[in-house]
Amino acid sequence: MWVTSVPGDIVYTNPRARDYTGQQGSRWDSIVHPDDVEALRCGWEAARLEPEAHVAECRIKRTDGSFRRHSVSFTPVCVDDGRLQQWIVIATDVEQNAEARRAEVEARHALKLESLGRLSAGLAHEINTPIQFVGDNTRFLAEAYQDMLDLLLVYRACLAPTTGEVNWDERIRRAHEAEIKADIEYLAIEIPHAVSQSLEGTERVASLVRSMKSFSYKDSTEQAYADLNEAIRSTVTVARNEVKYVADVVLQLGELPDVRCHLGDLNQVFLNLLVNAADALTDKDERGEIRISSATDGPAAVIRFSDNGPGIPEDIQQSIFEPFFTTKGIGKGTGQGLALARAVMEKHGGSIGMRSVIGEGTEFILRLPIDGKQNASV
Repeated sequence: MWVTSVPGDIVYTNPRARDYTGQQGSRWDSIVHPDDVEALRCGWEAARLEPEAHVAECRIKRTDGSFRRHSVSFTPVCVDDGRLQQWIVIATDVEQNAEARRAEVEARHALKLESLGRLSAGLAHEINTPIQFVGDNTRFLAEAYQDMLDLLLVYRACLAPTTGEVNWDERIRRAHEAEIKADIEYLAIEIPHAVSQSLEGTERVASLVRSMKSFSYKDSTEQAYADLNEAIRSTVTVARNEVKYVADVVLQLGELPDVRCHLGDLNQVFLNLLVNAADALTDKDERGEIRISSATDGPAAVIRFSDNGPGIPEDIQQSIFEPFFTTKGIGKGTGQGLALARAVMEKHGGSIGMRSVIGEGTEFILRLPIDGKQNASV
């Protein structure tokens, strides 16, 4: 920030600006790229004719001699009679903001890759189990089909006109031997069971695929109304292998209207909170419990993720939403999950809070405006 006279002489420079530019010259345009001076003066003159805050863009020279693009606002300071006396000049580093946005996007991408890596093995296991017994049942049905076909061929042979010279006792004996060979009583019981089990397995795989498709929903740049209860169920399904060995998941989902949001980003938040809860319960002596609830509170949807784990120590509770902060061992977390969860919630016009008691557990509370935040982009 600078304060300048109307002609452009620097009257005051704050410490941040002094460190950034090294105060090269006594006039403000001395720290501006030569190619941008004229455009800057035009903007300055426009603001002089109409005394109100005016924004322009120019490159500002740093102490090392390099230039960076800035968004610059000129706010007039007038005396009592309305005469323009000074300017307050505030410059915002556009490139730095762009770099911060790129870093956030890269961090979110890294987190999604981390989540994908964790989920892939679990999903493969969850799909492999029903696929195995569907395969086993299919092989059994193929063998049973052949046995039944052989039996049917014996029946047809016994009833064929060409066997008219064979007496009925012989025909009955041949059919009885074929039934014993096929073990018809066993097949009559096991074939329906195999079909039923195979249908159940294919439905489990189909359910997983539907949940994966819902979880990996690709957001558009615009918010859209979505069923958050269904999103929570899908997240629990795809993360089942991460959770099932350490905790039971209890869903207490109330009636929610569709919420205007970026569903893909919220799915990522739900997954992070669910996996964090499971990780917190890993060293618990007994099986833990993760409780997920949803409800409305006026114009907001409220979603809670709670566990009965060891809780978060009070001295680090203030740090858990900071980027790269993690209590997990090396290689087990990037420390980006909760930081990006907070960023996602804020960009939705919502919030994320936390309550934790040592020895009792931790609860994260998400609040989202049902009608979304206008012009939110994540």
